[in-house]
Amino acid sequence: MKNLSTDVLIIGGGPGGLLSGITTAQYWPGKRITMVRMEKNALVPCGIPYIFGTLGGLEKDMLPGTKQLKSMGIELKIGRVTAINPQDRVAIMDNGDHIFYERLVLSTGSEPFIPPIPGKNLDGVFTIHKNYSYQDHLFRKVIPEMKKLVIIGGGFIGVEFAEEISKRNIEVHIVEKMSHLLVAVFDKEIYLPVEQYLTGRGIHIHCHRTVETILPADDPVKVAGVQLEGGEKIEADGVLIAIGVRSRNELAKEAGLSLSRHGAVLVDGFQRSLDYPNLFAVGDCAQKQDFFTRREGGALLASQAAAEGRIAGMNMYSLQLLRQNGGSVAVYAGMVGDLAFGAAGMTATQARQTGFSILVGEAHGLDHYPPAMPGSHEVYCRLVFTRESLRLLGGQILGGATTGELANEIGFLIQNRVTAAEIVGFQTCMHPRLTASAHPITEATGDVLQQHLHTRATFH
Repeated sequence: MKNLSTDVLIIGGGPGGLLSGITTAQYWPGKRITMVRMEKNALVPCGIPYIFGTLGGLEKDMLPGTKQLKSMGIELKIGRVTAINPQDRVAIMDNGDHIFYERLVLSTGSEPFIPPIPGKNLDGVFTIHKNYSYQDHLFRKVIPEMKKLVIIGGGFIGVEFAEEISKRNIEVHIVEKMSHLLVAVFDKEIYLPVEQYLTGRGIHIHCHRTVETILPADDPVKVAGVQLEGGEKIEADGVLIAIGVRSRNELAKEAGLSLSRHGAVLVDGFQRSLDYPNLFAVGDCAQKQDFFTRREGGALLASQAAAEGRIAGMNMYSLQLLRQNGGSVAVYAGMVGDLAFGAAGMTATQARQTGFSILVGEAHGLDHYPPAMPGSHEVYCRLVFTRESLRLLGGQILGGATTGELANEIGFLIQNRVTAAEIVGFQTCMHPRLTASAHPITEATGDVLQQHLHTRATFH
């Protein structure tokens, strides 16, 4: 047992913890920063599905290691923190070491939610854990022996994993209890084309269905398939459960920190816990509030974790007011084959359910001009505005490689609370080869302005 000390202790090495450390080193030079994580090797969470197809290996999906972190001003310690004592400012390691700190950042992340389905513990049933050794076992031992895979859950992870694993000539079935894949994050104008694309690539989709039981094989420890509600059976030698995650909050709970009703650490606008101003929480273990309503909730995304890490780092030793957390705006993108889909903020369905009166603008076009420019791709842009104030609430993109850039632009506009009139007046770079043209966003906004003016003219 050793007594160690540091200025800033970060528990967890994912995007939130990593950006907390990097930003602290930049804004508070001279501070000793120690990061504790379970494994020497750590994966980029968003890249995990691509390990099994496009990337073809874990070594191509790595977060910074010991040498890279040291060059950034962060000392890496491998191990597990078993308890924290916020009153005495000490963390206790599994080997008995005590690490005393000035500031603590909890970035303990999340873990896959596993429903109480019979058969969930059979060999061949797996989830998307973020740790290296688990995914290495899947890549080298489990996946190579598969011929048929059932994925339970039709969200981003399920959809991207399905397309990637099908590249290995594995027959893939997606079972989704909702009416469509991705229905929680897109309107039908986006999720229907994605479903059609996946079906065209030979992926079997079973919506409005639930898995009742995971079936054992003749060898009773191994999986043989699933039985759906109603009795239908799908044979498989692998089952992926991808229906969401839950905050990993054991340390926070045992330390007596205030938690939200979903079990996340309650934080203020600077990611400080409500109980101890020297204790921060970022990423999946930290409370999320919706950008528009301030209600609890929001997507658990690596991009959100990274933003929270930067906020924590900026304000680690005093409130610099450089950046506050104004609430969670889900900004994300995915891709299957050459078809990409991205979104930021609310869908039209979500906006109506929240109570907003809205106008929806649409535009079809190309992301590069002139049209003959190599790499140009058709783009569909869908934007949601409030009816009276014309403030941007959300947007969706269906297109090609520029989809992520356009989704980021929409997210930036939402976070800056812009209106339709402001968007159509913005000047943007439109180089034929170097930029994703912003005109689909401008044109969809123009569609909304025309609707708005027509409504006013009709009313008067």
